[in-house]
Parts: sequence; C-alpha cells; structure tokens
Amino acid sequence: MRINRLTTLVLAAALGSAGVLAAGPTAGASAPFGCQYKVLWPTAGVYENPNPTSAVVKTKHAGDIVGASTCEGASYNEYGYVLVTTDAAADGRGWMREEAVVQI
Repeated sequence: MRINRLTTLVLAAALGSAGVLAAGPTAGASAPFGCQYKVLWPTAGVYENPNPTSAVVKTKHAGDIVGASTCEGASYNEYGYVLVTTDAAADGRGWMREEAVVQI
C-alpha cells in the first residue's frame, strides 16, 4: 500500500511539473466577470447618467438580469446607482437605482 501511494505522489509531481495536471479551472474559464444583478422592482429605468433627472434609455422588469464588466457605482444626493451595460446608452453604459436590483 505504501508503494502505491509513493508511486502516485511521484507520478503526480512529475506530471504536474510537466504541465500535464491542472490544479483547477483556468482563470476566466467559467468565472463570471464584473457584476450581475437581478431586477427586483416591477419596472426599473436604465438611465443615461447616474442621476434622477437623466434620460431613461431603457426599462427593465422584475426578474431581468443586468450587469457590467465592472462593479462600478455612483451616487447623486441620496440616490445610489449601479453600472449596467446597454446598447441604448450613447456610451454603452447605463445606470440603475441600486434599490431596484440585487447582486447575484
């Protein structure tokens, strides 16, 4: 039994140093990038800029999944916003009220 364990350890070390064994998934293979949110409100606006007087460029509904490649946030007075990606915004960056979503 001891010889089998020793043989296994030697093989694992040899194959590992040769690059044959992988310790786990490679970075980014299945790891989510950025932040994703689930919309909680029945309807929630996606704003062009992070402030309540900005133009609403899109409307999302409860259960929709939104997100962006970065976990960026902003605030305007008492309102907090999270960054979401959208084709409807001029720069591809939209903003949603943080109370309207929950991070998943």
